[in-house]
Amino acid sequence: MPHDDALSAGKHLRYDSALLIALVPVALTTYYCIGHLDIAVAEFVRRYLYASKEWGDLTSSIPDALLILVVCVTVGSYSLFRYRASHYGIDAPAVMYKMLANAAPASYIVKSFLKYAFGRINTREWLHAPQEYGFHWFSGAVHHSGFPSGHMLVVTAMVAVVWRFHPHRRPACLGLLLLLALAMIATNYHFVSDVIAGAYVGLVVEACTCRVAGRKYRFLPMVNG
Repeated sequence: MPHDDALSAGKHLRYDSALLIALVPVALTTYYCIGHLDIAVAEFVRRYLYASKEWGDLTSSIPDALLILVVCVTVGSYSLFRYRASHYGIDAPAVMYKMLANAAPASYIVKSFLKYAFGRINTREWLHAPQEYGFHWFSGAVHHSGFPSGHMLVVTAMVAVVWRFHPHRRPACLGLLLLLALAMIATNYHFVSDVIAGAYVGLVVEACTCRVAGRKYRFLPMVNG
């Protein structure tokens, strides 16, 4: 109905505005972490957590399966969307699957570009070459791919879709993101600022995906709905 459409558009505008306003405190927090917190936390992790050889061996052997995750979520979600749409029509679950099928590859592309653009050294590489701390813009080096955290960005974008459509699962979504953030830091895969930036960009990617790919669906709820 026209009234419902206008109300939904107003809610989306407020959410987009909130994300835009949050850019300032997120940017300031990230800047502070880069200058004052990142090194201290990384050295704390190395000094206390990596004092255990078992912990070091375990975390160093974890494979990077992010691309596999993105492919599986994209293919699986699109297949579920097609099945749901053909059997039940375009309902809320179908739209959620469509949003996941779009958010997963979109977030992966965004993280790949940002990593290349910022060229920040990975935390583990920095431990062996502390003089390289900082950003090496558009360097293209393999070990200059730390900012933002790709895992945090991509997973946040996908989890945000579930958060939007399933309010009762929001505590679980938040818990998953917090655990992922702690894991990225506690394994020295990323600096604190990498994780913060990744989470924020993931939210922005999800919001843009839902605005662009989901604007024709009336089953697109607001995250605070």
